[in-house]
Amino acid sequence: MKVAVKELLADRRSLKEAAVVTILVPIVRILMHLIGWGHDPFVWWEILLGALLTGVFYWLFVSGFRRFRDQDVMPR
Repeated sequence: MKVAVKELLADRRSLKEAAVVTILVPIVRILMHLIGWGHDPFVWWEILLGALLTGVFYWLFVSGFRRFRDQDVMPR
């Protein structure tokens, strides 16, 4: 388990991408609300919490898939 976590943390590209996603999510949500395309009332803490969760999930999935990208999965 510790080895898997170290491998996930070693994937710096995924961490950088997750940070960008975490920053872009609230910006896009706020802009959508400002131009009138938001579908719910503006609650800033939900937007920030959602951005953090989106960034974490993005990082986990992307770095998890990148761990296995070089493996041959075709049956023989």
